[in-house]
Amino acid sequence: MRGLFIVLEGPDGSGKSTMAEKIGEYYKKAGREIIFTREPGGTKISEQIRSIILDNNNSEMAYTTEALLYAASRAQHVAEFIKPNLEEGKVVISERYVYSSIVYQGIGRNLGIQKVREINDFAIDNPPYIL
Repeated sequence: MRGLFIVLEGPDGSGKSTMAEKIGEYYKKAGREIIFTREPGGTKISEQIRSIILDNNNSEMAYTTEALLYAASRAQHVAEFIKPNLEEGKVVISERYVYSSIVYQGIGRNLGIQKVREINDFAIDNPPYIL
């Protein structure tokens, strides 16, 4: 059976976790194996990068550094966790993915949608996603 990758985007408190659980219940009842994850994070290395990004002591971090760290975390997450689970036919439900970087760094940090998209395409080996 083919794997399925479902991403939930939205600000903190918007109900991503609640919706992830409900979607997971639906697919579990349909006989699918469900895997939950989040970004940044999802692997040991990605969680370490998350700690750097979210550390309040790093307030002087350049916006480009922030964008590259998110992409690095995502690269590890895709290679070590997302791709292998999809190849095994599992349903992977993630809270946040590339769209968050496009919004928060591309627009919010004014780095540009195209630049942020390009570094993420490189980081995740350019798998398909809609933009």
